[in-house]
Amino acid sequence: MNRFIVVDFETTGSHPRQGDSIIQIGAVAIDDGQITESYSTLINPGQPIPPFITQLTGITDDMVADAPTLEEALPRFLRMLDGRAFVAHNAAFDLQFLQEALLSQGYYTFDGYVLDTVELSRFLMPMQNSYRLGELADDLQIEHDRPHQADSDAMATARLFLHLLDILRQLPLVTVQRLQMLVSSFRTDIDVLLRHIEMEKLAEVPLLDESGTKTDESELWDVYRQLALRKREGRAKTPLERAEPLTKPFAEMLEQMLDEKAALGRSLPGYQRREAQEAMMRAIHDAMSDGAHLLVEAGTGTGKSLAYLLPSIVWAKQHREPVVISTHTIHLQEQLFHKDIPALKQSLPFDFTAATLKGRGNYLCLRKFEQSLEEPVEGNSQELRLVKGQMLTWLTQTETGDVEELSLPAAGQLYWQQVKSDAASCLHRNCPWFSRCYYFQARERARDADILIVNHALLISDLQAENRILPPYETAVIDEAHHLEEIATAHLGKQLSTAGMMFLLDRAAAEEGSVVRRFAAELQDWQAEDGGRVAETLAEMDKLFPALREKALQMTQLLYQWAADRGEETTDTGRETVRYRKESFSGRHERIRRAARRVIEALTAYAASMDRLLQCIPADEKPPYELRSLRTDVSGLVDELQETAELLHFFLLEPDAEYVCWMEVEARTPRKHVYLHAAPLKVADALAHPLFAAKRSLILTSATLTVKNSFAYMIERFGLDRMPEERVRTLALPSPFAYEEQGLLFIPSDFPAPGKESDEHYLEAVVQGCLDVIRAAGGRTLILFTSHSMLRQVYQAMKEQLADEPYTLLGHGIDSSNRSKLVRLFQRLEHGVLLGTSSFWEGVDIPGEALSCLVIVRLPFTPPNHPVYQGRAEQLKADGKNAFMSLALPQAVIQFKQGVGRLIRHHLDRGVVVVFDGRIVESRYGRAFLQSLPPFQVQTGTWPELRERIGPFLAQETGTEL
Repeated sequence: MNRFIVVDFETTGSHPRQGDSIIQIGAVAIDDGQITESYSTLINPGQPIPPFITQLTGITDDMVADAPTLEEALPRFLRMLDGRAFVAHNAAFDLQFLQEALLSQGYYTFDGYVLDTVELSRFLMPMQNSYRLGELADDLQIEHDRPHQADSDAMATARLFLHLLDILRQLPLVTVQRLQMLVSSFRTDIDVLLRHIEMEKLAEVPLLDESGTKTDESELWDVYRQLALRKREGRAKTPLERAEPLTKPFAEMLEQMLDEKAALGRSLPGYQRREAQEAMMRAIHDAMSDGAHLLVEAGTGTGKSLAYLLPSIVWAKQHREPVVISTHTIHLQEQLFHKDIPALKQSLPFDFTAATLKGRGNYLCLRKFEQSLEEPVEGNSQELRLVKGQMLTWLTQTETGDVEELSLPAAGQLYWQQVKSDAASCLHRNCPWFSRCYYFQARERARDADILIVNHALLISDLQAENRILPPYETAVIDEAHHLEEIATAHLGKQLSTAGMMFLLDRAAAEEGSVVRRFAAELQDWQAEDGGRVAETLAEMDKLFPALREKALQMTQLLYQWAADRGEETTDTGRETVRYRKESFSGRHERIRRAARRVIEALTAYAASMDRLLQCIPADEKPPYELRSLRTDVSGLVDELQETAELLHFFLLEPDAEYVCWMEVEARTPRKHVYLHAAPLKVADALAHPLFAAKRSLILTSATLTVKNSFAYMIERFGLDRMPEERVRTLALPSPFAYEEQGLLFIPSDFPAPGKESDEHYLEAVVQGCLDVIRAAGGRTLILFTSHSMLRQVYQAMKEQLADEPYTLLGHGIDSSNRSKLVRLFQRLEHGVLLGTSSFWEGVDIPGEALSCLVIVRLPFTPPNHPVYQGRAEQLKADGKNAFMSLALPQAVIQFKQGVGRLIRHHLDRGVVVVFDGRIVESRYGRAFLQSLPPFQVQTGTWPELRERIGPFLAQETGTEL
């Protein structure tokens, strides 16, 4: 298989059998790894081209009027097709049009080999964020200047295919052979291609040299137990001694490092000395030295990452003890480790070590993955085969084994639960993979590091585990600290999904090829005399399992129906939410509790039966490795079954009064799964003693820690108000940006009030207001919503009205659910408009002219029906406090500040913020929002007056560089 034709068709629609036709052919021939020929032509389809196709492709009726018909164009195309494998991006689409075209013109249908570059890309590039052709071309720097034009698409796909062939040829032989076993049932002919590559590799296997070792792939790969891993850097057998501590005073060292002649300025692009940044550095080092906790609000442009990294590194070196840096987002964790830390290593006059560590469940367990590859995959589980194939390739690319690198489909998310590292099923030093274990290698690196970068979730998990996860530390920096309470709420709470429960049951089934059945077979081989006892236990499990699964399905259906009838949208995840209490399941809903009891009893009985199977191994015997490995996995399943029974008891039979409980259902999908959640009402209790009282110095920093210029709200939520006053310090540092010159904040006075007038009238005003902003700014607009349903409504209405204008709308959850991908697309567009919900209110960094206008549709109050807010509001009311002023308002102000902070990201940026919510000036509490903002020029007036000022303001030159 070395001759290919790469094809792309533009068509009038998606259904060739319903009359849709080809309007453009693009074809590229590849022979022996070289592009040898290309062909493209427009086709006259003999029917009008729909407007949306013209908008997508740029192909008009006039353009195809004099083009050849399909009958005239096919002979040239078929000469190229003859003897070649058919390749396309999403091949099923193009192939159906080819077959229909051939039949309509009296030819035989194509019966050659078919390859899909989407499928191949997913297998061979498992770390990609997206497998759309445009984004793959962009990431691989393949020229693709006319997307949705067949000639450009075909050439870009051809170059992508050549890249994929290169990856395939570089894969180790054992990986190619493993992949073949997984893809034999695929609809495309990827197995034939893999067989061809295998034959090439077998022909190239080198002879042994004089020392008896191969000189082939062993330099790149660590091949062990029929798996190929990317070779990782070896580690010294004994931890390196820490260097001599730094003895100079910090102020002197700081001046030396920040001096104009120092290496720091040369290693950090765009670095310039900033007064606020240096004040933050000094305050952090002082707090660490004095054993105090410090809250620092640092405005955009302060450069807070460097401001906390530098004193942290110096402190770690001075005192020979690690400093933990905790972030909320993986993006910031990666940026610190891969960008900021290397730059500091280059520029500081002393050496230091840094490592990153995530929760154990983020790392692949190689033993469990090896085991899972032995399990049969049902013929219809193509998605699971694909996931296993992705991970085989990933092993040749990853150094960390961190799931965050992988782009897993939904089936992969569930499969990961089966193969992730966890304490319950770990063989430790008895595991043949121990020396290669990603998790233990990460822990070793963490143990020896001066700076350890983690995320808030792991920081909280370490508190729960009584400090057994992270190396001992006394000093930490918590960046994006305004998220700490939210993360603590999630990680100190409990979760259970019916999808996860059913996946667990499928793994625990004692069917042929399952881990349970393989364990039993190994056990019978090893202890033949106990075969009867094993068979008896298996028979008992086979009898129990169908009833257990049926009861679990019945309970799921009852829960779904109950929650779907009462659910309301409170998040932007597309799920509907309903809070419940123990008494919610009384009366005619008592059957839910009865169903839960039946599932708990069945789970307990099945787990006990599985445990009896484990007891067939005598306690004083040491079984062979294969049996020990399987025993560990079966034991892990027993633990998971028991934990699921306990969670069901907690959620449905005896909810704890200290928690608020709720269910979520996915209302807009056919999946009938239920997600049960519980969150502690009081998080401050969990933070005050184990974190703040137990540690020497914690630095909490963010761009948004104050409300009305006061830290009081955050101090109370973290439980810091229980600490001695002298141990808690605060510092607010303004942004260096000239907001008075760089930004305008418009608040229309004639806008309908949210919730007061009819929803339809308010929606019309929002749509028209957004259209006005978009046209005045030429696109370049980010629109922030608090509700996903409203985002969809506004998106659809604007899409219709902008059909003939050059603006491209990008809706979160509509065009993609991947925030990073949408932001990248937006930045590339000349007239882009980005619509986002909660996750877009922060962490989005779009400097320059790509973003010139920001629209905030409504003030970001937590929905009053959100379960956690409801529970905490009731508690505050019981304590004699005003829940709105004590909780709802401060949370909304902090979110609002984050949202507004998306606009001005650089001292040369210029932009307009528009708030379509008059409560910000009309209500008594509105002043809290305005007082918490940077000093924008705030202008109110009628919307027709204000919108006329957008264009002229954006057209002005930004002042001289600051």
